[in-house]
Amino acid sequence: MDTGLDTNVNITAVEELLAAVWSEVLDGVPVSRSDNFFDLGGDSLLIIEAVAVAREEGLEFTPLELIEYQTVAELAARIALHETSAAGAGAEAGAGAGAGAGVAGEADPGEFPLTAAQARFCLAQPHPQHVTQSVLWRTDGLDPALLDAALAAVVEHHDSFRLRLHHTEAGARLRYDDSARFELERYDLSTDPADRQAAVILAEATRLRRELDPVAGPLVRAACFELGAAGQRLFVTAHHLAVDSASWRILRGDLSRSLRRLELGEPLDLPAKTSSYGSWAQRLAPAPRAELTEPQGSLPWANWEGAEPGGAPIWRATTVTVHTDEEVTATLLGRVRSELGVGMEAVVVAAVAQAVALANGIDRVRVDIERHGRDTAAAAQLDISRTTGWFTQLQTVLLASGVAPLRTLVKSADQELHGAAVEFDPAAVPAVLVNYLGRFTDRAEELFTEAAEATGPDRHPDNLLSHPIEVNAAVDGARLVTVISCDGTAPTASAAEALAVAYSALLAQLAAELRGGTS
Repeated sequence: MDTGLDTNVNITAVEELLAAVWSEVLDGVPVSRSDNFFDLGGDSLLIIEAVAVAREEGLEFTPLELIEYQTVAELAARIALHETSAAGAGAEAGAGAGAGAGVAGEADPGEFPLTAAQARFCLAQPHPQHVTQSVLWRTDGLDPALLDAALAAVVEHHDSFRLRLHHTEAGARLRYDDSARFELERYDLSTDPADRQAAVILAEATRLRRELDPVAGPLVRAACFELGAAGQRLFVTAHHLAVDSASWRILRGDLSRSLRRLELGEPLDLPAKTSSYGSWAQRLAPAPRAELTEPQGSLPWANWEGAEPGGAPIWRATTVTVHTDEEVTATLLGRVRSELGVGMEAVVVAAVAQAVALANGIDRVRVDIERHGRDTAAAAQLDISRTTGWFTQLQTVLLASGVAPLRTLVKSADQELHGAAVEFDPAAVPAVLVNYLGRFTDRAEELFTEAAEATGPDRHPDNLLSHPIEVNAAVDGARLVTVISCDGTAPTASAAEALAVAYSALLAQLAAELRGGTS
């Protein structure tokens, strides 16, 4: 059979390098040429990391290609075809810094509407400027001047930090400003006691969040704290319009790469930009009209108009965190794909839906699911694997969860997730929002790892839950960690504590069935 491959392309070398990349991304698991990325524990967010790490090693493929070619052998053959096609064609143009957005030669998208998720989760809030995401990373021994230079270069490289909200006759729109307006603040707390250090980190993190301005900028602020024997802490906060959970994976990788080059005295060489967020957003169906009014009250932009959120103020919510047992987590990660043919997102969605159904005595549960948006049909014509921004899309599923066995419901949830979605209706708010954030693991060789000090909430306490019940879940190290929040108006039976108990029991039951081979 003619494969179309150049005989000069060393497929074995590509397979070996690709297997090493997958092993790095998947926490060091052994990987063979016949292994399936998803069977090994990969998910749609880890795809983004795999693409980024592979590019560092000179392997080029897109997220959609990894979804289609799921084994090492299949994807290596696809990569080899790329190399054959590119032979003698020369390199593409570089990163293309400056006021333009996205890949070299891509037209500036000008202004573009907000997505349905942005309209609901941001513009509909009483304090839309206080819808942020933040990280506090631990590091040690970094030259603050080099850190400043590296972070500034990364911020300038990613166009989403230049996004600005503005008002038009058609409603609120996003557009690119000329500059990200970034600076790194530094605090020397090396001689202070630990409690004083923690207090300063919390206070300054809170202040930096409050200085974010989605209209005039900046959309990102950062501070470095010198803690003496406890090392360094880097706090970075950004308005949600500029980042999502996948964006932080990209940013951490770029920052580490830039610092290592600066420490070696080498020039900065960030990977080429992929298509801009604006180009992606323009291809989506338009969101409902969202209005921006004049600033009023003690906080700016407190009277934005938009779709009404579905929950009560965050300060009134009841929140419970479920730390799933390591053995249960390992069983679910290792067996749901191989035995049920599904990923962890379907497990979380099904367990939440059944817990809600059991707690409320109902048979059908309507769930909004936050999808990260980078593997959707809208992205099929674009490479956004290295693009930062808020790509969240909402998908509504309806699950008949009352009496079905959980493993049956898991398969049903997976079919809903990958089938034709229920049309998103911005006027209707399902009872539950589920956001599965994938898998996060700090590796020993990372320059930046998660720190323990408190930095405060990313949402203003007077902002509203988007749904009566919100669920955020991620595999953090060896455990599935799930945060369940119920608003103050939710029925007593659906309080967070009751849901947490039911949800935890369902996960343990499914893991036991998988270990026992129950069909």
